[in-house]
Amino acid sequence: GDRHPPYDRPPLSKQYLLDVSWKTDDPYSKADNFYPDNRVEFRTNSRVAALDPAARTATLEDGTVWGYEKLLLATGSTPLHLNLPGHDLQGVFLLRTIEDAEGIRAALRPGARGVCVGGGYIGMEVASAATQRGAAMTVVEAAARPWSRFASPRIGDFLRRYFEDKGVRFLFEDEVTGFGGEGRLTGVTTNNGHDIPADFAVVGVGVSLNIELAAEAGLEVDPREGVLVDEHLQTSDPHVYAAGDIACFRDVAMDRTWHAEHHLNAKWQGQAVGRILAGGEGATPYDRVPYFYSDVFDLHLCLRGDTKPPGDANTILHGDLDGAEFTELKHDADGVLRGATIVSRDEPRMDAISDIVEALIRVRVNVKAREAEIGRPGFDLASLQ
Repeated sequence: GDRHPPYDRPPLSKQYLLDVSWKTDDPYSKADNFYPDNRVEFRTNSRVAALDPAARTATLEDGTVWGYEKLLLATGSTPLHLNLPGHDLQGVFLLRTIEDAEGIRAALRPGARGVCVGGGYIGMEVASAATQRGAAMTVVEAAARPWSRFASPRIGDFLRRYFEDKGVRFLFEDEVTGFGGEGRLTGVTTNNGHDIPADFAVVGVGVSLNIELAAEAGLEVDPREGVLVDEHLQTSDPHVYAAGDIACFRDVAMDRTWHAEHHLNAKWQGQAVGRILAGGEGATPYDRVPYFYSDVFDLHLCLRGDTKPPGDANTILHGDLDGAEFTELKHDADGVLRGATIVSRDEPRMDAISDIVEALIRVRVNVKAREAEIGRPGFDLASLQ
């Protein structure tokens, strides 16, 4: 039911906050003429209330019924809301929409005091942008370090040091218990007894998958992982597909079944289903190696494949950690490369390494066998191919 045409959400926690010259329509994915030129009927402020797979119809909230031959579910996810005292105060934000980003951007001014609840992608990116805009930022994180759900302790500790050097304060192994103020936020309290003066707070503690429509239509869903799809992103109904955050897909490249919450995954899966909906023959399985990225301060970070902890074991460091130009390779118990975290100030360089890593993951190269070489200065990762 958004009032905007499709837009890219990643800039909302980065460029949109940093650059006040960005206008509301700058994140739009397509030019206005794209839709009529490509015979796409687009409706804003509209929401599908129900699907009837047997009749192949979608009913809108206003009662309009649309028939379909094939249908794509791309309902995404919703930021988790903290139902704490003061959560509805002016100055307490979630970040999902352009309107959310506009509210946060208006709060960023030199000397403003801000709190990011959560040390994941959103919390860290907002803390970075706000600090660069002159705000004094505190990040409250329940784990022992940032990025704890999807990066190794080495990466988390690196980010902590980097952010602290820029003036960001962290409260780890702590949780927010309430937001204080009369009408407008003036402070945030935590479980460990901290009372943080604050002019604004941004909550980024994860999302819930918007799978209700699929479940009510009788499609097979996993409550935690989303709408079950096959290698072609087809649901349990042969006429319905799912893509993006909600699609629990068989990851051919990584040999696992999961869902991925990231812009590029949604874009790539949407393109794959789009080819099918447009009548493409001989569709190939969706096999993109997972890709996640982030920009903080002057750093570009890219995660390829499976980078999740449990620790620094089974990781190999390549490059200069202290100089913030490095790649951490993650391998399985047999030494086979499973993923990598790439950090660089040079975005084209990061992209080039990302492509190399993707190729290495696909051919299941054994990096453990060459650990000593990989750790040497000047070693070329491309030589592993």
